[in-house]
Amino acid sequence: MAETTILRQEVDSDKVSKLVRWMEDVDNRGSEIIETLQDECVKTESAFLEQSPQGTFLVTYIEADDLQQAQETFEQSTHDIDAEYKQIVQECLTDGQPVGSFEPLYHATDPDR
Repeated sequence: MAETTILRQEVDSDKVSKLVRWMEDVDNRGSEIIETLQDECVKTESAFLEQSPQGTFLVTYIEADDLQQAQETFEQSTHDIDAEYKQIVQECLTDGQPVGSFEPLYHATDPDR
């Protein structure tokens, strides 16, 4: 059964547009995304921008066979897109640490997807 997680990380207020531009560019690099997802055994990865009175946050949903293994594979990745992601996160997030806690209650998927 797949494992899921949600990460919520604060974005520096003066770096929001840079992060959004990079994410929009990545959305047009489908073959690179698929290659790295397959290497990490990640089924789904979605990124959202949350704007609230407390600030702006990058919210990422990840579904993988094994989240710990996916993270380890990502950390060792030599894919250009992963290196760029690490750089943009370091540059645009306040400290890269997750904010908040998300307790999974249920996860359902269409078995024919």
